[in-house]
Amino acid sequence: MMLAELLASMKDENGRVTIAGFYDDVVPLTPAERAAIAAAPQPDAALRGELGLGWTEGNGASLGEQINLPSLNVNGMSSADVGARSRNVIPTVATAALDLRLVLGNTPDRQIERLIAHVRAQGYEVLDRAPTMAERRRFRRIATVTRTPGYPAERTPLDHPLARSLRRALDGQAPVVLPSLGGSLPLYLIRQELGAPTITLGLWNHDNNQHAENENVRIVNLLNGIVAIAAVLGMD
Repeated sequence: MMLAELLASMKDENGRVTIAGFYDDVVPLTPAERAAIAAAPQPDAALRGELGLGWTEGNGASLGEQINLPSLNVNGMSSADVGARSRNVIPTVATAALDLRLVLGNTPDRQIERLIAHVRAQGYEVLDRAPTMAERRRFRRIATVTRTPGYPAERTPLDHPLARSLRRALDGQAPVVLPSLGGSLPLYLIRQELGAPTITLGLWNHDNNQHAENENVRIVNLLNGIVAIAAVLGMD
């Protein structure tokens, strides 16, 4: 119950993260980037139907808009057992895995520190290790926060010469242009080490089940991808 209440305190009923400062560093989208999102196909209704969802977070904002905001996902919770293994025991530990997706302007350390500050504000003593027996007796609420490596997001402006060249090269294939996607790629390293901009070119079908069971690519996407790559290699 304590873990469920703590996690629930991190988001409001519309899915907006309530941690103080969580959105403060976000670099706003430019008018051109907002226009690109509005002009792209809107898959929201089809996705809700396909996935059997009667409601999604965002208070009416589209998926394209929400991808350009930082998110906080609860990937999983674990404590004691359920189903056939359920027992009337009180567990001593409850664990949750959180996924903090970053956008341009965020840094991993700042976002995690904000999360930790929020946990403290809920009355928890925050540790980076398992508590000792003395600490368990001393503090009413204890939370152990274990960090995993992360990296900042990257975004190249749509009016950058590289972006313009790529759009010209793919003009005959009617590409969908978006300012950024929701995937995790350490593209910031290319700018940091080489001073070079980056653009990702997606060639897959929308229902390819990426990173999941039955991951696939349609033959037509493979063939169109060959044409697209050839166009990119020959662009000015």
